[in-house]
Amino acid sequence: MQRTILSLAFTLLTSLAFGQKYLQLERLHSTKTKKYQPGDEITFLLNNGQWYTRVIDDIHYERQFLYFANGGHVDLDSIVAFRSYTPAKWSRPLGNQMINFSAVWLLYTLVDQAVAGDGFNTGVLLTVPVTSSGLGLALKKLFKHRTYRIHRNRDGEVTKWRLRALDLTVQ
Repeated sequence: MQRTILSLAFTLLTSLAFGQKYLQLERLHSTKTKKYQPGDEITFLLNNGQWYTRVIDDIHYERQFLYFANGGHVDLDSIVAFRSYTPAKWSRPLGNQMINFSAVWLLYTLVDQAVAGDGFNTGVLLTVPVTSSGLGLALKKLFKHRTYRIHRNRDGEVTKWRLRALDLTVQ
């Protein structure tokens, strides 16, 4: 009885399974990929030199088209650059560590100068914390986004990054 209900449930679940459509940005000869699906907001550069930010409505695999929520569509071959606003994995933690270091350095310097009794020297007190926190903030801002250029050689083949439309529908 239990096996019958379990097999019936699996049969119903597989018949209700929907396919997924992805726009995949991948590096050639690597497992490094980024997947975007309908509903995601993307920023891209077309052949005309203008950046666009749109929400993906649908991905058409056979035509290699992206359809957007505002009614427009774009051929994948006309996209020459793709921008991702996810920060680099190392930039935010390193920037936060530098800011924390500046706070601890300031605290220890204040305690040291208060205990030593020589008076407060603001040059020594502020130089390292201001520099460290400034560098930490700069790291977080500079590596906030990344632009992937889709270069093609003379034969029309991509050289480093490739955009692909994937349709994983279950039939």
